[in-house]
Amino acid sequence: MTGLLEPQGTATTLRIPPRILLVGRSYQDAAALMELLINENYMVISELDLDFAPSRLRSARFAFVLLDIDVAGAAGETFIRTLRGDEQLADLPVLVMSWSDNMDAIERCLESGADDYLPRVFGPAVLRLRVNAALDRRRIQDSQYLRREISVARTIQRDFLPESLPDVGGMELQAALRPARDVSGDFYDCFLLSSGEVILVVGDVCDKGVGAALFMALFRSLIRASADPVGGGAIHMIGGSHTMVMQALQSASPADLLTRVASFTNDYIARLHGRTNMFATVFLASLEPYSGELVYVNAGHEPALIIAPDGGIEELRPTGPALGMLPDSRFTAVTRTLEKGHSLFAFTDGLVEAHSPTGEVYGSERLRDVLRAQRSGPASEMVRGVLDALETFGKHSDPHDDVTILAARLV
Repeated sequence: MTGLLEPQGTATTLRIPPRILLVGRSYQDAAALMELLINENYMVISELDLDFAPSRLRSARFAFVLLDIDVAGAAGETFIRTLRGDEQLADLPVLVMSWSDNMDAIERCLESGADDYLPRVFGPAVLRLRVNAALDRRRIQDSQYLRREISVARTIQRDFLPESLPDVGGMELQAALRPARDVSGDFYDCFLLSSGEVILVVGDVCDKGVGAALFMALFRSLIRASADPVGGGAIHMIGGSHTMVMQALQSASPADLLTRVASFTNDYIARLHGRTNMFATVFLASLEPYSGELVYVNAGHEPALIIAPDGGIEELRPTGPALGMLPDSRFTAVTRTLEKGHSLFAFTDGLVEAHSPTGEVYGSERLRDVLRAQRSGPASEMVRGVLDALETFGKHSDPHDDVTILAARLV
């Protein structure tokens, strides 16, 4: 019987040792150095041509560069500056060596951007010390760069949130967002339409970190632009302020507006970004401060709460799926009427799913107790009371999820 035999046993993965590019000296001219580096489990690749060395470095991943400045001369300084100016190679550690211990040349190379140098005579301990020191410095620089980039991202993301909440007669508004990490997947928005309604939005993008933060910006922008095409600027892209489109948008009922916003945002994400499997639960509401008419669409989100002056609480449960999961999903708008003294409290699940140091869950009942205790005060005191209670419960431990709150109270 003939045929191919299936490989038996457990598959093994070959570990490729870290590569070093030795620049300016051949294997034969550095036999002792080669033996030392190989004994330290490095794979050494030699490149005599300094002009070709950057291309060689881009072709594979290297741990560091070892440059012989006795051979390279002044061209070695140019080579180092070339690496530091190259976006792909700028962070690659460079160690220089001089068999003649030419300290003037070594200092010029260090000033050009080299990380360290090897003395004329050195053994394994010195090699490990200098290499590890160079790698550590690069890691610190990378970490500092990353922190700066995250700080910039945090500032940009903060700009996606309202700089201030609208000042609306007959209504108090207060919001807070506490990210679990440097950037957040939660978002909120609050803006006044020309027709007099206040639009309230609280959303929670699945997952955490940078990916969720990027989609947070997209979700928030889609919702704002489609809910407020005049103030958001979208109307100017389709004909300016005197079009039939604008008249139709302004005459739409709050229910029509919210279902259209939910459907548009859902279909945009599901059709154009479905491969990312990113979605957001969102609570969308329109509140008219004088009539007290509240219209809402809950897209798979944590139920918002209406708190009555007598302490009664009503849940506003989901009326459709999360945004971005499936195209052509249906969303239903529901209407309630609020009286003076009623409050609307919307939040993300990071609030009720917060854990104490012992693992106990904060839960909805604790939240309701705080809301009842704060029901007679202004919206700002309600939000502050909830956050203080959460801090006390968590004993000031780091949160495991983002927490976002938006409260509106009729006065």
